Amino acid sequence: MSKQEQTNETTKEVELSEEEEEAKKYEHYKKAGEIHFKACKIAEPLIKIGAKVVDICDTIEEFILKEGGGLAFPVNVSRNEIAAHYTASGPTDTTAIEEGDVVKIDIGVQVEGYIADGAFSLSFNGEYDKLVDASKAALDAVIETIKPNVETHVLGALAEKAIKKYGYRPVRDLSGHILDQWDLHGTKTIPSVTLPAGEKITEGEVYAIEFFATTGNGSVHDRPETYIYNLVPVRRPIRSKAARQIIKEVSSKYKTLPFAKRWVIRDLSGGVLLGFRELTRVGILHEFHPLTEKKGIFISQAEDTVIVEADGCTVTTRPNA
Repeated sequence: MSKQEQTNETTKEVELSEEEEEAKKYEHYKKAGEIHFKACKIAEPLIKIGAKVVDICDTIEEFILKEGGGLAFPVNVSRNEIAAHYTASGPTDTTAIEEGDVVKIDIGVQVEGYIADGAFSLSFNGEYDKLVDASKAALDAVIETIKPNVETHVLGALAEKAIKKYGYRPVRDLSGHILDQWDLHGTKTIPSVTLPAGEKITEGEVYAIEFFATTGNGSVHDRPETYIYNLVPVRRPIRSKAARQIIKEVSSKYKTLPFAKRWVIRDLSGGVLLGFRELTRVGILHEFHPLTEKKGIFISQAEDTVIVEADGCTVTTRPNA
């Protein structure tokens, strides 16, 4: 074999290897979606009046791990005016589902860092059943339309129109987001409102498409407490042993994906809260505060993960669709 022939063979092997890696990546996305779908099925009967949020979170998270998935983020169970980022604070958290609630359940699964992110809402308040329908209608409209070269602002306009048709507003501060390995929130987003311009959707991209419908003004703010964090890849001087233990624990198990404070408290002992305070103060831990409108407002959420294909998309979180 000549030197040129050897070079050509090596190039083919590299190309084949890249194709195999790409195929494997999408297999992982789909596997995560399958586990996510099953997790949603077991979640639905758990969401009932009187059920404690901590029990709901623990049961769903344990199911995901038993199915061979990893946790892309803590299970969120956000009630009424809270749009997102509420998870149980710990085993003593007494927060429970109540009559009249609108509940959002947001679940994240990862396989080798490739993520399935999806959410659904349940209403225990007959007055706001249509609120649940509104966010779902926006999601369905965008899933039906998304494909290569469609621009993101077009999708946002569709979502806003669908939600307003029900007499509600979209939560404009929250958007769908591109996914990548170990990266839950990429820089490319799908808005929930009409914008003057956007970016083109590209074949092969993977998105968590999500929309929130609200009875309020469509803007959320941070609550003071924090139960979800993620590790920021920066170097800072660390003083305490507890802080170093937290970094070691989190980086090995969750990398830069969001995690629950209750997981770390459960798995480590001694000085954990002091370690959290130090790491937050120096910017090594990022805080995900619960996002909320004012008391008395109701918000619904609908979300699925899609792989963009030549003529549309595959919804990984609806594997049987």
